Amino acid sequence: MMTAKLEALVETLATRDDVARFEVTFRREMSAQAWNVLTTLIVTLTSLVVVTYCLVKNVG
Repeated sequence: MMTAKLEALVETLATRDDVARFEVTFRREMSAQAWNVLTTLIVTLTSLVVVTYCLVKNVG
């Protein structure tokens, strides 16, 4: 009776292979997400600088 529960539990545990695959996938996705955030930040800040420059040049 106890072994059946233990065997059912063992089937749900992750192996080292599973953890290694998850780690590689996780790192790749985090890197891609970081590049997306960085790109968005650069584009937004560049746009703000251009708008500010145009306003100062034309209004001032």
